[in-house]
Amino acid sequence: MNRKEKKYYLMLLNREKERIFRNIDYLKEGIGKGEKGIPTHIADHGTDEFEKGLDIDISDAERKLLEKIDAAIEKLEKNRYGVCESCGKKIPVSRLKALPYARFCIKCQNEKEKSGG
Repeated sequence: MNRKEKKYYLMLLNREKERIFRNIDYLKEGIGKGEKGIPTHIADHGTDEFEKGLDIDISDAERKLLEKIDAAIEKLEKNRYGVCESCGKKIPVSRLKALPYARFCIKCQNEKEKSGG
């Protein structure tokens, strides 16, 4: 992979990282707002708790995605980016453009999903 390609993928990964940080900040603001008021009706309280739990679950998913992005950046720095972790073949450019933190080629990803992994 040449410098220009590395720079391009690093830009994609950082852009995705920034999007996630914006989402996490938005969720934190929403959770903070929900804690300020006391619902006047018991059903409102249940809805508030459900939304807070959903926000926490989403931010946990975002955290896991950040870990994948950081791992991809590390691979980029060590010249191992774009190589399937299962079969060792190159991950197609079209997949990396769509999912720059992809760890597996499409074939291996499908096999992993079928086996429940």
